Amino acid sequence: MPALAPAAATRVLDRAHSTLVWLAVLAFVLPEPAARALVILAMVAVALAAAAVAFLAPSAPQSEPEPNPEPMESDNGL
Repeated sequence: MPALAPAAATRVLDRAHSTLVWLAVLAFVLPEPAARALVILAMVAVALAAAAVAFLAPSAPQSEPEPNPEPMESDNGL
C-alpha cells in the first residue's frame, strides 16, 4: 500500500482540523437534536479518517542534531 507523503498528510490533517471546528460550531448553533446528532456523526467520521491518515502516513524524517561545538572558555565572572 503506497504511503502518503508527509506534506500531503499534513494538509489532510489541517483540513480535518478545520472541518471539525466548523462542525463543532454547527452542532452548537443547530436547534434540532436530530441535526445535531447528524453533525456529531460527521465529526466522528472526520476524526476516524484523520486518525487513519495519521496512522498510515510515514513520519517526517528526523534531522540529525548538530554536534556541540567546543565549549567556550569562561572567565567565571572575573
